[in-house]
Amino acid sequence: MGWKVAWSDRMVALYSSIWLFGLIWWPVRRKIKPLPWWAFVLLITPMAVDGLTHLVSDLAGIGQGFRDSNAWLSMVTSGVFAPSFYAGDAWGSFNSVMRLMTGTLFGLGVVWFGFPYLDQAFSSQQIEHGSQNNG
Repeated sequence: MGWKVAWSDRMVALYSSIWLFGLIWWPVRRKIKPLPWWAFVLLITPMAVDGLTHLVSDLAGIGQGFRDSNAWLSMVTSGVFAPSFYAGDAWGSFNSVMRLMTGTLFGLGVVWFGFPYLDQAFSSQQIEHGSQNNG
């Protein structure tokens, strides 16, 4: 009953964080330096690694790979978390938390790296457009 809605923890975190960091960036844009490209790469790398490991894991079959059970993580952490944290991708599981974190880091990187360039481009367009109207 009702309409099915696709939900992706990573996409919700990514787009929400771009919006949130964009709101934060606007008032402080003159006080912080733009993010260098190498730092941008550092902020987007966790999402690439997380996504790539899920892709490789899914080659064993959806729900059959090492990222579905996360037995490796249980072994690394000596099983200190509840079994539901390790298995699957339900809300609060390791996979869900990682998708939220990597999406948020990616959103931070996009805003901090890209918004200064957009601001500069739009500002120069406004100056050019204003001088054409006045001349």
